[in-house]
Amino acid sequence: MRMQREKGLSLIEVVIILAVMVVLIALLVPSTVQILTGARRNVTLDEMENLKKAMIGDPSLKTSGVRSGFGYLGDMGNLPSTLDDLVTQGAQPAYAFNSSKGVGAGWRGPYITLGPGSDAASHRVDAFGNDYTYSGTDYVNGQGQTVDAKVVSLGADGVAGGTGNDEDVTLETLRAETTATVTGYGFGLDGTPLSVATVTMNYPANGTLTSSTTATDSAGFYQFTNIPFGIRSVSFNPRLLLVPGSVRTGSATNNVEFRVANFSTSDITVSTFVATFAPTTGSAFLRSNILWNSGTVWSCAGGNPMGSGEQVSFTLPNPIVVADATPPLTRVAVDASNVSVPDIVIKGLGTEARIELIGFRTTDGSCAAGTARNMSGANFSDVTLRDPSTNIVGQFSFVVP
Repeated sequence: MRMQREKGLSLIEVVIILAVMVVLIALLVPSTVQILTGARRNVTLDEMENLKKAMIGDPSLKTSGVRSGFGYLGDMGNLPSTLDDLVTQGAQPAYAFNSSKGVGAGWRGPYITLGPGSDAASHRVDAFGNDYTYSGTDYVNGQGQTVDAKVVSLGADGVAGGTGNDEDVTLETLRAETTATVTGYGFGLDGTPLSVATVTMNYPANGTLTSSTTATDSAGFYQFTNIPFGIRSVSFNPRLLLVPGSVRTGSATNNVEFRVANFSTSDITVSTFVATFAPTTGSAFLRSNILWNSGTVWSCAGGNPMGSGEQVSFTLPNPIVVADATPPLTRVAVDASNVSVPDIVIKGLGTEARIELIGFRTTDGSCAAGTARNMSGANFSDVTLRDPSTNIVGQFSFVVP
C-alpha cells in the first residue's frame, strides 16, 4: 500500500500539471490561429491570381513560342463587368470564329474551373468567407500606372483597412496588361512602301467582332491604339499597285506600257491620271492617246498634248478594276503594351489592268507636232490615279527599261 501511494500523483501535482497545460494551450492557440489565418491569406492571394488569369489569361501559356492564353479579355475584347461574367454567360454573346478575318469573338467560358463541391458563388468569396470587391473603373495608382480593374479582399476581419492578416489585399490589372499600341509597315509587290493604303485591324469589343481602319503614310507605316490583348488580325486594302516587271516601251519605243493590280476588297474606278516623267534626253509630250485594257480612255485629238505633271481626265464611263476576293491578312498575337507587326509584303496576282501611253513626241503644240520620242530609260517619278471623288487610288514610280 505504501509503494502504490508513492507512485501516485498528489492533488497538488495534478493541479500544477493542469495549470501548465492551460498555460501552454493559452500560448499555442493564438499561434495556431495566426498560422491558420495566414494560410487562408495565402489561399486568398492564390485565388485572386487565378481570377486575374481568368480575366486576362496566363502569359506563360505559349504554343510554338507564341502566347496562346488571353482569358476573358482575349475572347470578349474587354474586362468583365462582374466576377460572375467569368463563369456565367448570361446575355453575353456566344463565341464565333470569322474565318475570313482570322479572328473570333464572344463568350466561351467558364474561365474559372470551380473545385469539387464548390457552389456557384465560390469564385466571389475569399478564403476567409468574405466577398471579394471587384471594380472595373479606371484609376491611376500610386506608381502612376493606369489601372483597368482591381480585385480586393478585406482580409481576415472582413473590414476595410487593418494590419497583419486583417489588412486588405488588392490585386490590380494594369492598362499595360490589357491594351496595346500596334504598329507595322506594308510594302508593295516590288518592295516599295505602301502609301495611302487602308489597313484594317480586326478584334472583339464587348464580345462582338469589330474593325478599326487607318491609312499608311508615305513610308508604309500604320498605327492602331487601344487594341485589346489577344489573337488579332491585320488586313491591307492597298488599292492599285504597279505590277513588277510589267513596264516596257510597248509596240514602239515612243510608247510606254505597264500594268496595275487591285488587291483591295472593293472595285476601283479611275477618273483622272497624271504622270511626272523625264526622258533620258530633251522633253516629251503624250500626243496620241491612253489605252486601258486596249480601250481608249483619253485622246489628244481635238485637245492638247499631255505634258509631264499635267492631269488628264478619262472619258466616261471611267475604267474599273474589279475587287480582289482574297486581300492580304496577317494574324498577330497582341501580348504587350507595344506590338510591332512583322512587315507585310503584298503577294499574289490581284486583279490586273493594262495601261498604255501611246505616242510620246518631242514638242508641244498640236497633237501631230514633233517627232517620236524614244522613252527607253525615261524616269516616271510619280504616277497618280484618282477616283471620281479625287481620292488617290494608285501612286507609284518606275523607270522604263
